[in-house]
Amino acid sequence: MNKLEKAIQKLERIHSEQDAAQRAIRFEHNQIPFGQPNIIGRSDIYKKVNQQYEKSRRLFQEEEEQKQRIKMLEKVETFKEENDTLKDVQVVGKSGYATVGAKTSVNNLDYFKEKLEELEQLNIEAKNYNKTKPEIKHQTYGSEITKLKRKITMLEEMQEKDKNKMVSEHAQKLIDDGLVNQWKKKPIYYFVKGLKKVALEINQDGNFVISKRYPAYIEDDQKFIKELLN
Repeated sequence: MNKLEKAIQKLERIHSEQDAAQRAIRFEHNQIPFGQPNIIGRSDIYKKVNQQYEKSRRLFQEEEEQKQRIKMLEKVETFKEENDTLKDVQVVGKSGYATVGAKTSVNNLDYFKEKLEELEQLNIEAKNYNKTKPEIKHQTYGSEITKLKRKITMLEEMQEKDKNKMVSEHAQKLIDDGLVNQWKKKPIYYFVKGLKKVALEINQDGNFVISKRYPAYIEDDQKFIKELLN
């Protein structure tokens, strides 16, 4: 079951709870004589019905949030269907207005190369059209092509570095023991289990060293890393 199917299932559960809450509200209302006021010194006769109203309001909010989540997940599924070579999706936002794109991941290399070919073709067509000296020129894609080429080169270098790496006995033991977890999207990084955004990299000798991109800032984390590497 994928995320979209789970989200739809959760929305159905919320609907069922909301129906039950509405039935409970009607039932509790029927137990109270019409216009009956609370009497000082006695228990609140509206307590149960108010509790059900509060539950209903909470479920309504959950329902709206879940509907937005489903719209976002549907948008992600559509994006995937339109891009066969895409493997890792990046989503910014939790509603139907979320921005969906491709993550900078080695798994998306084929997707980025495909997009590069498309951009280069569009760029050639735009330049040829602009040579006719039209009143309104077509947009060219030189800067986008340069950025995409850099991204592809960076990911290819990561992939090659991971493929040809040498791993020391100590480094392999840390991997085998599950103390570090390799990041599949950017495989040169190994995140340290139990620490937040602290990663190691394997150097030319096959040993782990602290990553310059994901270093340990907290003193306790630095001490833990030192003990781990020694």
